Amino acid sequence: MRFVKGTKIFENGEMATAAVYLSERMEVLSSAPMNGGHTVTDTLFIMQVPHHHFIEDPDAELRSVMERCGLPKDAVGFMTAAEVKYVFSWCETEFEGAETFAAATAGLSNHVVAGDVIDNWDERFRISMERYKMLLAGTINIIGVSSAPLTDAAKINMMMPIIEAKSAALASLGYRETGTTSDAVAIVSPIGEDREEFTGTGVPLGISMARSVKAAVAGNLIKRRDFPHMGTYLDRLNAAGLPAEEAAGIASELSGADIKRIDDALCGLSDNADVAALIQGAIAIDGIGLKDCICGIPRGAFADGSAGITAHEAVGRQIAKYISGEEGAAEFNRLKDDMPEGLRKLPPFTGMAACGLIGGIIRSVSEERPPKRESPEKRY
Repeated sequence: MRFVKGTKIFENGEMATAAVYLSERMEVLSSAPMNGGHTVTDTLFIMQVPHHHFIEDPDAELRSVMERCGLPKDAVGFMTAAEVKYVFSWCETEFEGAETFAAATAGLSNHVVAGDVIDNWDERFRISMERYKMLLAGTINIIGVSSAPLTDAAKINMMMPIIEAKSAALASLGYRETGTTSDAVAIVSPIGEDREEFTGTGVPLGISMARSVKAAVAGNLIKRRDFPHMGTYLDRLNAAGLPAEEAAGIASELSGADIKRIDDALCGLSDNADVAALIQGAIAIDGIGLKDCICGIPRGAFADGSAGITAHEAVGRQIAKYISGEEGAAEFNRLKDDMPEGLRKLPPFTGMAACGLIGGIIRSVSEERPPKRESPEKRY
């Protein structure tokens, strides 16, 4: 892109700073901590900070980096805990004559769904440390450069394709989160008289920018292998409302087996892809069903039970069969007709999946044999 002269990585031990050099002085609207807001410059940079570094004076640290790297005083600067020399990337796109450039750093140790309150700090910290050891720290910083001059309204409008593309990049990799708690963005455009007034997701300039941003963000996450942390099928059930200890308690009470044996059997299924796929699928069906997004079902019919769906029984029965064959399926049939209270509280597909899991486990433990696993050659 003719407005971008080039990029450069400045290394300083384990830390690094990425700079984007423009071919001329351009207008920038940003949420950056250094020279943020509305300004004019020919340089933008993203400075890496240590993962656990509390910065008392961000301006002083940013200016120190600017001096060390020889960057101009009016440069627009961002901060990130992401390992810049590994997770800085850029993409150029041309769509129907509209040219854009997007540079980004991306990491997801502090990812969140916009509007949610973060309350599971212990779990997030554990995942964050796992990612940090793999060079996968947080913050998505995006620098988007337009080939056309923009009005102030168009600069603000350009936030829409940028932010929506960032979230689309996350969704394409399986995340439900929309970003991280420290994301920042800059809109860069030439100085000129003939300014674009609209840059939304339906016009060439907005489409071009969205494609640049999505490619830069997704590319960063892919090359860093920063994918959703799925855990096990027990984690998915826990998130859906059935903790593992409750499931084990129900199975122990119904079978009379020692709860340790039940727990071992439940955990022993953690690498059974068939059981995990059916349970996750059941949870996902409930999710779309409760949003009234299952084809052919009137609004509200799934939630109030009037849809007449019976497929959830087939899911539960198949889970029981995977665990302990036809005996497990028979146990499921008995259990579903008199479902324990702890399972009746769950949505229909999740409840039947849990019923199949417990029915299969009960039969497996009562016959003192390990849960059945499909042989690898039978899997696709």
